Amino acid sequence: MTYVPEYISDWHEYVEREPSKHGKDIKDLKKLIEKLLRNKKVRYDPTDVEAFIDFCKLLKHREGRWAGQSFELTIEQKYIVACIFGFKIYDTELEMEVRYFREMVLFVARKWGKSFFISAIALFLLMADGEPAAQVWCLATIKSQAGIVYDNAKALLMSSDVLTPEKRPRKYWRTKRDKDNAEKLVFLPTDSYMKAGSKNSNSQDGLNPHAYVIDECHAITQRNTYDVFSSAVGARTQPLGVIISTFGFVREGIFDSILDRCTKVLSGESKERLFPMIFRIDADDDPKDRSCWIKANPGLGSHPTMSYLEGEYQKALEDPAQMPSFLAKHLNRASSLSVIYFDLAVVDECAIEMSIDMIQDKYAVGGVDMAETTDLCCATALVPVGGKLRIFQKYFIASQRIEKNSQADKMAYESFCNTNAKDPLNKELLKICEGSMVRKSEVTEWYVELAETYQVTFWKIGWDRWHGGDWADDMEANGFPKEDTNGRGVTFPVAMGAKSLSVPMKETRALFEDGLIEYSEYNGLFRWCTTNTAAKIDPNNGIQPDKAKSRGRIDGYVSFLISYVAYLKVADQFAEYQP
Repeated sequence: MTYVPEYISDWHEYVEREPSKHGKDIKDLKKLIEKLLRNKKVRYDPTDVEAFIDFCKLLKHREGRWAGQSFELTIEQKYIVACIFGFKIYDTELEMEVRYFREMVLFVARKWGKSFFISAIALFLLMADGEPAAQVWCLATIKSQAGIVYDNAKALLMSSDVLTPEKRPRKYWRTKRDKDNAEKLVFLPTDSYMKAGSKNSNSQDGLNPHAYVIDECHAITQRNTYDVFSSAVGARTQPLGVIISTFGFVREGIFDSILDRCTKVLSGESKERLFPMIFRIDADDDPKDRSCWIKANPGLGSHPTMSYLEGEYQKALEDPAQMPSFLAKHLNRASSLSVIYFDLAVVDECAIEMSIDMIQDKYAVGGVDMAETTDLCCATALVPVGGKLRIFQKYFIASQRIEKNSQADKMAYESFCNTNAKDPLNKELLKICEGSMVRKSEVTEWYVELAETYQVTFWKIGWDRWHGGDWADDMEANGFPKEDTNGRGVTFPVAMGAKSLSVPMKETRALFEDGLIEYSEYNGLFRWCTTNTAAKIDPNNGIQPDKAKSRGRIDGYVSFLISYVAYLKVADQFAEYQP
């Protein structure tokens, strides 16, 4: 019978006893380790494993409920340590026994304690691995991010009465400035050092890493950082790369390639000496099923608590823009950066029968999405009255494009040229323009009509700054001056990015839910465009409309959104003059 070391058997027995709590990757890793235990060329040596566990007891938690307590490893952390430090193989070229695993990859959800764990490993590799003049690098895209692990490691040292004696705090280690004026942590007995690095670190003189640690590798966009360090360890006898991360949204960097390598090792396709421990829900798991959340959160119940995860999930349910982040950060499921943002039933509740007196003699703001002049174009007049926002719109499409667009979009555009609405603005919702493109002057004519025929006074009208420059000139020639640097004037450009649109987009969704938006029940184009709209999400949970990922055209919603940006500029005036 194959001997199974204590910390490995503890974890394997747990996986067998509670299979529903563990994903396929964890079960495949169990098979990989069991196979390694049967490999006659590989042996298990507990010496370094026990040394690391004892080393951790010298370190203390500095924050939260465990502040002041020694660092006691969890069952999964002991398993990881047993595998990466315990398995040894004889290197015939070096004529010595070395660690079997040369790289460790750990993907686990937020709040598990990744940074604390990785910092302890980094310190052990610096101070207790027996490597003379070791270089331990903490890597990231930018140095300030890499500094998180470095600063945490230094804080752990300062927490230890043994490693930082009160009477002789500089007995074992100290910090000093390197040639590039960056700080490094020096371990005096072996003349080793730890340093935070970034994409520019490959220019360092004498780069000879014994270990590199990468926290949140999903954020690294330039794989050159990883490639330089992973290839520079050749002069060391038993180097170790340590990569810990949640899932993320960046797809141009190293994350996907590392995940692919892990998958090949777990499937047996690759014999690379890589230790891949991936905690994530399985592809067929339903994220709504709380019982599967533990697959990505092995410490669920304490780090994080179930109430914390439940709270984050409720936030994502209330704001769909946060759902991709919840799936990626808390369940380790790769998720699209875009999500359909508006609920059809909610939008339908805002459709009413409108009349011309709802806009006649009113103050208003406007917004135009010119998009490409060969496609659908939309102009909006937004009339705030009585705490509600009334939407009037005009759509434009070129006559030579309408048949092709109707087929491609599966939308009967011509039916909106003469709806059954009682008010003339919504009855003639769409104008078919002669020729192959929409002339921007025709959009101007609609605003002139509103101003002259219906006596609408426009305080502000926004336009997509990528497409509306010459249109603003035409508007100015027709009595709608451009906004100057002091904010005087009517028309102004709107930047079409998350910085400008994130808050307005989130607010318009809330306005729909609160029933504070009103649009004509005959304006099916607005209903269609709004419920097509996907929100593109950036790493900071900022959002903007994503035309590429939306179900169909979104011009009607974007035009309204721009008009809402215009409304926010003069909301105080509406509160005073048109309450």
